[in-house]
Amino acid sequence: MSIESDIVNAIVVIVDNDVTAINYVSFDKIKLATSDFAAHELPAVQIWDNGMIVTHQRGRVLKDWNLSLELIMKSDVTGEVDQKALFELRRTVELALWARPNLGIPGVVHMVYTGNITDLHLLQPYYIARIDFTVQFYDNLTGSC
Repeated sequence: MSIESDIVNAIVVIVDNDVTAINYVSFDKIKLATSDFAAHELPAVQIWDNGMIVTHQRGRVLKDWNLSLELIMKSDVTGEVDQKALFELRRTVELALWARPNLGIPGVVHMVYTGNITDLHLLQPYYIARIDFTVQFYDNLTGSC
């Protein structure tokens, strides 16, 4: 298995197990429209790949893998979502992810938080936040010289 698979699996498990408010977590199946989410799936998190920067270092490579985590919430008859609720849940996700910044995976140096953005009013009653981060890790590339 690739280290990328280990990394994604660890991120999904952390969000799924440590952020109890989240009802749906996915990396493989990204939903493109908010209407694709069933009511019972929200709040939801989906994670996607934004590319990789690779630095070749003799027999191994240092990889900076850019990922985004999207958090989707929705107001409904049972509960109102507002900006503060979105900010609080985003903070809970951040704290869960960076509790172990190397994800407990050999070869992972650190997850680096690179930014976030919110979409508070464009798709009401949905509230969306995105967390951008880089996972820096080493991967073997060549055999011994």
